[in-house]
Amino acid sequence: MKQRSLIYLTALTGLFLSACNKLIEIGTPQNQLVTASVFTDTVTAESAVLGMYSKLANGYLGTDPGTATSLFNGLSADEGYHFSYTFYDDFKNNSLTPATFYLGTYWSGFYNIIYTANSLIQGDSASPSLPAPYKARTIGEAKFVRAVCYFYLVNEYGAVPLVLTPDVNISNTQPRDSATKVYDQIEKDLTDALNVLPASLSYYSGNRTRATTWAANALLARTCLYRNKWSQAAAAATAVINNPGLFSINPDLTKVFLANNSEGILQFVNALTFSWMATNLGTSATAVTPNFVLSDSLYASFETNDLRKTSWVGIKSYGNTNYPFPNKYRYNGGGSVEYAQLLRMSEQYLIRAEANTRLGNFSAAAADLNTVRSRAGLTNTTANDKPSLIAAIEHESRTEFFCEWGHRWLDLKRWPGVNNPAMTRADEVLSAAKGSQWQSTDALYPIPQQERNINPNLTQNPGYN
Repeated sequence: MKQRSLIYLTALTGLFLSACNKLIEIGTPQNQLVTASVFTDTVTAESAVLGMYSKLANGYLGTDPGTATSLFNGLSADEGYHFSYTFYDDFKNNSLTPATFYLGTYWSGFYNIIYTANSLIQGDSASPSLPAPYKARTIGEAKFVRAVCYFYLVNEYGAVPLVLTPDVNISNTQPRDSATKVYDQIEKDLTDALNVLPASLSYYSGNRTRATTWAANALLARTCLYRNKWSQAAAAATAVINNPGLFSINPDLTKVFLANNSEGILQFVNALTFSWMATNLGTSATAVTPNFVLSDSLYASFETNDLRKTSWVGIKSYGNTNYPFPNKYRYNGGGSVEYAQLLRMSEQYLIRAEANTRLGNFSAAAADLNTVRSRAGLTNTTANDKPSLIAAIEHESRTEFFCEWGHRWLDLKRWPGVNNPAMTRADEVLSAAKGSQWQSTDALYPIPQQERNINPNLTQNPGYN
């Protein structure tokens, strides 16, 4: 792990040298404050913005949000198990404790990015020399990134400190804020960003690697869906779906995760010569075993003729046993470049399908569901009422987004139970899959003990001592 960290630092320095330098000037939440020199001109400020994005995509496991979320949440749900390392079993067995190492780096990784975003917002706002349009746009980018981080924090840990300042004296003593307050801030940040972010990719030379108004709408659609704001979720998803030819569902499943492909709404640049997603969730041609093995229930959930089963699932034979593994991520040096894809078009169709189902617009919901199914080579759904459409959407989300930014885990926790609406879908599914290993309190991760040692005002989630 230490060797890989050194590889990461070397590669990142080579690609983002000036960005990293400015991040050093901005500092870290533990012991640094913002320096005004970062915001004296657009060159230095732009380096800091690029550095903020690089933190979202690059880092060893635990501080790379995409890989950590995909792996940890996949294990916590019912997507599979890690073949190579038993120290991930606490996630698989839902037996986490406040002292679990990776939970601490996961939490602090998000807050480190939030600190950088807060520093950019404060520094840009106070700068007398930056052009007003540039300040507005980059502040919008920082608010978007802050919203991304809080979206995952509030879904993983529940109530969390809502830190909106780079002042470490405040953040190190701030208690947890309610999930409602955090969600309100996420919506506010995304709405603010919508008003100032560009609607064209030309600002970023055609790359899909920085926030646009479409990315803000896409995350807003997801946020509203999670808050049961069905009409708002459908409207935000529609805004993205009806974009002026910028995004579309990629008909080639092998290209969905490639850099700047048509399906990507927002991707993060991979600065390494390999992908952490591929390393931890995939395998290599020379590996004897896969790293992550799909659960029997997930593998069996693919319908006959589902092209995702052949394109996104691989098989490794070991000891006379065939092990299915996620084959979405393949960039282990050489070949086509993959980026860490946070937002893509198929999610917007499924968001609108679920929102319309809850609103009673069943034919519209089925049409969006069929758009995703068609790309997978499947026939149209037969679902035509609320119960059957909800079940169909759950199935489609599972096979479309497995091992991808925690979709399955987050969905199970927010959906009401099918047989008992007073329960969550997580209680129904995971108690059946894991037996006594599952308790309802496992739906939230414990607040890391190392953070509570720093900040005595942090309370613990129920179920953890």
